[in-house]
Amino acid sequence: MLQIKVSVLVNKVNAFLSSHVKLDQALVSGELSNVKYINGHCYFDLKDDQGQLSCTLWKSNAAKLGFTLEDGMAVLVHGKLTVYEKRGQLQLSVDYVQRDGIGALAIELEKRRQYFEKLGYFNPTIKKPRPQEINRIGVVTGRTTAALQDVLKTVRNRWPMLRVHLFEAPVQGVDAPAKIVKALQQADQAGMDAILLVRGGGSFEDRFCFNDPAIVEALHVMKTYTVTGIGHEVDSSLADFTADHYAFTPTAAAQWVTPDQYEVRQTLQSFEQQLKKAVTHHFETNAQRLMYLQSNPLLANPLEFVQTRKNKLNFLSVQLLNLSQQRFVALRSVVQTNRNELEKEIRQIQNTNEKRVQSLHNRLLLHSPLNDIQMQKAHLLAMDQNMIRSCQYIQSSAKAKLDSYQQLMDSLNPQQVLKRGYSIVTLNGRAIKQATDLTLQDQIEIQFDQGHATASVLSVDQDQNHE
Repeated sequence: MLQIKVSVLVNKVNAFLSSHVKLDQALVSGELSNVKYINGHCYFDLKDDQGQLSCTLWKSNAAKLGFTLEDGMAVLVHGKLTVYEKRGQLQLSVDYVQRDGIGALAIELEKRRQYFEKLGYFNPTIKKPRPQEINRIGVVTGRTTAALQDVLKTVRNRWPMLRVHLFEAPVQGVDAPAKIVKALQQADQAGMDAILLVRGGGSFEDRFCFNDPAIVEALHVMKTYTVTGIGHEVDSSLADFTADHYAFTPTAAAQWVTPDQYEVRQTLQSFEQQLKKAVTHHFETNAQRLMYLQSNPLLANPLEFVQTRKNKLNFLSVQLLNLSQQRFVALRSVVQTNRNELEKEIRQIQNTNEKRVQSLHNRLLLHSPLNDIQMQKAHLLAMDQNMIRSCQYIQSSAKAKLDSYQQLMDSLNPQQVLKRGYSIVTLNGRAIKQATDLTLQDQIEIQFDQGHATASVLSVDQDQNHE
């Protein structure tokens, strides 16, 4: 049986691909995933619903694109299909890339982002502040993940007395969102000071579970302070936007919730030096003050100083008492003098007012209005009688005039004429004044004093002198 080396076989496959698979006139469509830039070269996977292909875009071609490739971007690529010899891996060496819209996952992510942003879930004003003291943290991640090891290592190096509790949950896959939500809820009820949701990088698809609406809702209602550290600085998930603090990596998340023991130690040492300096200064200041007080002659014999002060106080008390008595006698004399003068002035004012009141009383009696009132009363009575007589005269005249008008109206009343035997003839509601207004067979109405009648014209006599 023929033996062949692996490298030879790979070379044959490459030769077959070069000769039989022609892509010169073809553009391969797909969605970018797991994009990485290393030293200017770009490595990524091109995939669709049914397949996936590793791709390499060398630095010279990457510089010509004019845009940066990102996970989820839909593209059309041109290149040459080869086999990477060291791994025996089929790959596409890309020399040209153009955008072909946004990938399905990217579209779904943008739709969810806009929805939760309208609800206000990402508003910085609703974020909880970092607790002043953090002694217990809960870590939501997989038990065997590198993210957990990064967190534990960071805690050991920075603040080893911090207690870390793992709430295990897968960080990728279809069932990851539901288990992450359950772990978050358990951590929230466990009385932690802070909760870290972490994962150590991965492709856009692997990290897409952190955009699940259930995780966003769970983080939004958490009572405990939450921090996310999910992989990459340039790739932010909806969980990052919703958490109280967004750290770029698991290490950064652990650093955020832990103080650095070396920095704390330096701070404490600085405080210790400041305290020693303050105590020394205080001691030296008080020692100098004590020496000054001890050298004061007054403190050498305090009883003598007190007795001297007491004698001076007694002397001042006696002087104050004498001055008070003298002042009281003088004030009493002044008060008595003012009182006598005030009583004299009051009596004078009272006599003057009494005389003035009597004078006004006498003048009032001389000019009493009673006589004028009697005269005006008699004058008003006479005017009242005249007014009554005038009213009676006017009433009689008006009545006579009214009776005259009544008689005139009665004489002109047609009803009075009818009572004397006359009647009124009308045709179609119009009064007939002469026979020439009628024709034969006209139906006329005759109005009497009592009732009316309808008649037919049988003849018309036009004689003007006929009575």
